[in-house]
Amino acid sequence: MEELVKWASVLNLNLSSLLDKKLEPFGINNSQFFYILKICRNPGRTRDSIFREVHRNPSNVSRALCVLEEKGYIRKEPSGTDRRTCYLYPTEKAQAAYDEIKTIVHTCNQEVVENFSEEEKRIFVVLMKKAALHSIEMNVRQREKGGNTDE
Repeated sequence: MEELVKWASVLNLNLSSLLDKKLEPFGINNSQFFYILKICRNPGRTRDSIFREVHRNPSNVSRALCVLEEKGYIRKEPSGTDRRTCYLYPTEKAQAAYDEIKTIVHTCNQEVVENFSEEEKRIFVVLMKKAALHSIEMNVRQREKGGNTDE
């Protein structure tokens, strides 16, 4: 188990690099694409709903959403009742890119596990998700104790 962090980091680094290269024609990167997918799938989401779902630092999420707005992928509409709330909608540019971005992500995922059996693929995803969710719980407990650990 000593090598867990090492190999998780190697996978993250290389998968991120692969995604960055394939997403380059869209002018986005591996830390931005999934916001486009989420907002296209569910237009009118709030930033808060995305904060709760992606398990990332809210300032990083806000920064990514601002970049996507500047690049013309999303638009924000303020709530008529609460000025602190805004709703996120995909632009035509995002909708036009949606299927291709989804295909790129799917292809990268498949390429990374292409030498796995079907059972290994299933188990790999289940175990990665289990470890990720547990690490989130660990970070939450650490913050509650007064630590300053980011997700």
